[in-house]
Amino acid sequence: MFRRAFFATVLAGMLLAYVDARPVDAIPAFARQYDMQCNACHTRPPRLNRFGEQFHMMGFQIPSASRPDGLVGSLKDDGTLKTVIDGLALRVSGGLFEYSESPRETEVKFEPPDEVELFVSRAITPNFSFFVEFEYEPNATEFDRDRGYFNRGHKFGLGKEAFFMANLGGVLGALGAPTMEMGGQAMVGRHGGFTMHGPMLMAGKIDPNTNFSYATNRQLILDTELEFEKEEGENKSKVHRLPIVPYAFASKFFGVFKDRREHEPQLVTDQVMYNTTGAPGADFHAMFNDVILGEVGFLRENEGFNTYGMVRYDILDRKELTFNVSALFNWGFGVVRAPDSADHERAGGQRLDRLRYGVAANARWKGLDVYGALIWDRMYGLPSELRGEFDRTAMGLTVQADYLVHENVLVSSRFDQLWAGGLKDEKLDGTVLTAQIRYYPWQNIAFFVRDSVNLRKFHEDNPLRSWRNQLFVGIDWDF
Repeated sequence: MFRRAFFATVLAGMLLAYVDARPVDAIPAFARQYDMQCNACHTRPPRLNRFGEQFHMMGFQIPSASRPDGLVGSLKDDGTLKTVIDGLALRVSGGLFEYSESPRETEVKFEPPDEVELFVSRAITPNFSFFVEFEYEPNATEFDRDRGYFNRGHKFGLGKEAFFMANLGGVLGALGAPTMEMGGQAMVGRHGGFTMHGPMLMAGKIDPNTNFSYATNRQLILDTELEFEKEEGENKSKVHRLPIVPYAFASKFFGVFKDRREHEPQLVTDQVMYNTTGAPGADFHAMFNDVILGEVGFLRENEGFNTYGMVRYDILDRKELTFNVSALFNWGFGVVRAPDSADHERAGGQRLDRLRYGVAANARWKGLDVYGALIWDRMYGLPSELRGEFDRTAMGLTVQADYLVHENVLVSSRFDQLWAGGLKDEKLDGTVLTAQIRYYPWQNIAFFVRDSVNLRKFHEDNPLRSWRNQLFVGIDWDF
């Protein structure tokens, strides 16, 4: 059944390519501020194209189109109401229908979208801007040391990101570096010679990996939700099924914990380190000669913090063909807890360091967008009592292709491979193949059908592989 559903998803995408609908211009915040369509920056939201990457890197500003008087000029020329509205955007995303199949049970359910995000963003001056995300979850999940995972119901608060971006090129100019100016924005270098966009400072609750060749938080195939249940006779709930996420960026280790007080597990599929979808920290990045992007920074994580360095080389940028590669080095200081050697269900006293390094690449040509990453992880500081029971190394591979086969139809496929680490009596590797079709009646509204297949042997007691097939119908709406 699940194989038929998978191939039906692919076939449906090809049929939908011939369906025509009248496109309507999208109107989220940045498109309104700069009077352009969303597709100027996106292959389709939220995936960025080459121009969109540069726009984000420069603090959500276009130097040639920036207002020299910034927010003050906007208030004066456009008025308060329009200035406020142009700085707001809303995104509604999630599943509407889910079909899950396993040997134990087949589950069919209807659900409303599980995430509503409100974005507020403006340029204050040509060299300073801010971005804040608020998030509403109608069925939020939390962890409690006595109850385990539970549904806390409605939750509204600060979302994944909330930060400011400042262009420090003027600071270098004040120290004697040669600078140029465009739209009031300082740029280091000289015409016809060496140039540097930035350095840019991004600080707050940040997602630094947007500059990586595979941006974790710019996915057309959305992550699925964690599922848990209480077992008969048990007071605490247990994880029944882990989310389907890009395995390259997942935690990868079975049996580790976020902290000692709550004993909250670090799930194998949690997005961590540099590839988190948002964490407190500071990031410095700069583009040299429009070819090499360098990035360094640090992020808070659990009871520790991690530092990183990333280099991206834009090899090709010719008409509709672009290609770039990235290399990452990331070191986490005390970012997770080892399990207690006497009781693996509880966090022990030893905090572990984590080394993460890897490569990624991205190629785009017309409507085709192909990207992937290979990431290695290794734990350090493991207690001697656990060394025979714990595998300290893990690796993940994720490769995805998106193809805009028609103005209104985009098809995607992603392959995820996890070579897990952690407690040897718990860990299992994972292999997942996903296909998806998105239909856009308008540029900023997508309905999708997505099917994921577990290519490994089913294991009822392991939440990574306690399923065979998951089919979703959902919506992703930006306005």
